[in-house]
Amino acid sequence: MDKNIGSSFYKLKKEDKEFEVLSNHKVHFTHHVTHYYSGRNAIYALLEEITSTKSIRTIWLPNYYCHNVKNSITKNFEIIKFYEINPFEPDSGFNFENFTSVNDIIILNNYWGLYDYNYSDNPKTRAIVIEDHSHGWLSKQCIHSKADYCIASIRKAYPIPLGAITWRPKLKKIAFYENGQDVAMEKAYEYLKASLSSKRNFIKTNVTDSAKKHLAYLAKGENCITESNSYVLPKSKVIDDINKYMFFDPNEIKQINLDFLYNKLQETKAFKVIRRNGFTSFGLLLLFNNLEDFTDFKTYLIKQNIFPANLWPSNNLDLEWKYFYNIHVDFRYTIDDMAFLAETINNWIYKKQN
Repeated sequence: MDKNIGSSFYKLKKEDKEFEVLSNHKVHFTHHVTHYYSGRNAIYALLEEITSTKSIRTIWLPNYYCHNVKNSITKNFEIIKFYEINPFEPDSGFNFENFTSVNDIIILNNYWGLYDYNYSDNPKTRAIVIEDHSHGWLSKQCIHSKADYCIASIRKAYPIPLGAITWRPKLKKIAFYENGQDVAMEKAYEYLKASLSSKRNFIKTNVTDSAKKHLAYLAKGENCITESNSYVLPKSKVIDDINKYMFFDPNEIKQINLDFLYNKLQETKAFKVIRRNGFTSFGLLLLFNNLEDFTDFKTYLIKQNIFPANLWPSNNLDLEWKYFYNIHVDFRYTIDDMAFLAETINNWIYKKQN
């Protein structure tokens, strides 16, 4: 089976070994959640919910964030400002209370499951906090958040076409939706569902034509998500997908695979491994300071069917170390797969040094 390490998800069936590995790790998540089609829809809903009842001066977004989410928020709200944060230094002690007020909203990103934030427990003395746990789903700071609102794009963690949730850690959540139908999202669901099925056919049977179909459906689905600009109640099939998976914990197997990689990877000056003791990262996180090395690394790995994801390249960071890859190491992969990944990366390091 050609697993294509690091690439996008494929449809799972209950009899699959990958599903068994994931479903054997359950988590106790007790918050009351509200379901949405996507993370963009979820954030839009939260901001509409808050601004409809309170007078807000500024909505603060991190300078390093998904460009599609940025575009969605700035399209719908005019009171946007950006704050500077280094997403690769989770121990930096970032403090937003010195530049925000009680009349503000701030979105804090749990970057790669490694970031937690220290701020006042009293919401009357600080800005309204929305934490985005899309890349840190079921991390301890996600489950035990003290934010006013939380959001997570569930489809980042599981093989489902669409799905995101919001919750209020301290209160029972009341669903907040607008009336209407989101045709773009309904189309996105069908395209992405077809993409997952086509990818499964490729992974399980190695039929090249299925891989091409998967990529075509994936592109069409993502384009439809970009077209969406609503926060309507999703169709029941989307909610069912979310509820089927969201209590399975992907982090335990990730940590096993990451610990193996951390021990096997050779030292190099070409990149840094971003990690934090006591926290499970979204994947294998590699940070480069040289664009030529960054590009060569990806080219080398792709030839071995390993696909590093260049997360949010449209962000312009004024940092020396800013070229960033994530490689998925989730429940789809075994220790043998991790051994192959480590060997391939070490071969690149050796080639680079010689």
